[in-house]
Amino acid sequence: MMARIEMIRRVLGPASLVVIGITAIVGIVCVAPAGAGPETDNLNALFEKACDLYEKGDFDSARVEFEAIESQGLRNASVYYNLGNCYYREGEIGRAVADYRRALMLAPRDGDIKANLALVRASAGSGDTTGTYGRGSVTGLPLRLVSPRQLQSTSYGAYYLASVFSLGVLFLRGRARRISAYGLVACVLVFALAFGLSRYGIAKFRSVSEAVIITDQAELKSGPGNAFQEISTLADGLELRLRARSGMWVEVQLPTGEVGWVREKDLETI
Repeated sequence: MMARIEMIRRVLGPASLVVIGITAIVGIVCVAPAGAGPETDNLNALFEKACDLYEKGDFDSARVEFEAIESQGLRNASVYYNLGNCYYREGEIGRAVADYRRALMLAPRDGDIKANLALVRASAGSGDTTGTYGRGSVTGLPLRLVSPRQLQSTSYGAYYLASVFSLGVLFLRGRARRISAYGLVACVLVFALAFGLSRYGIAKFRSVSEAVIITDQAELKSGPGNAFQEISTLADGLELRLRARSGMWVEVQLPTGEVGWVREKDLETI
């Protein structure tokens, strides 16, 4: 019986090696970030141009360039951070808060982003009114420490190592094979956790559940329309939770827990 198993191993061994090697290469190519190319070079040139305009004090033109980069689909913490800087320099507190919040989602440990966000919140007379990204959930802690991009990179490395350990399980013997088996299991678990968290983080970033007031005095109404009673006015830069929509009106929840309706044009969703 053992001789038959060994014969099958010898026959399938080389084929398995080829299959696993091809799988590893294809997987890494398919899921790894794209390398440099004409499009990347163009975005880099736009970014450098925008930074140069900002350094010269032309904040409006710099903002236009950073927005052009964003419009091409680049979701980058540096882009949102610089957009926040431009808006703050132009006195648009609410829009600055929104972009700093986006930047912090993508780079949760960045000290400069945290410092600027705290500064602009202080200038608006508010603190961290809605809580940091992901707080209160099981996935919240890792997403406050590691960005979705870093989690993706971890999953790529785990995938590659799992392929290597698979070869060890197939072709090694004794203690080396056991170590390879343990390594394979560990890498599969790391891959599943990192990949799942990165997908969740990206989905969370794209979901719209919070917003910021972007006008000096936004009216908070008791219902979705001008005919409803005005509850209060909301200051520029106040962060809110979104609850529902009705036409051009959005139901929001204030940090105090109070609920009301605000015109959609007075909000910037995060």
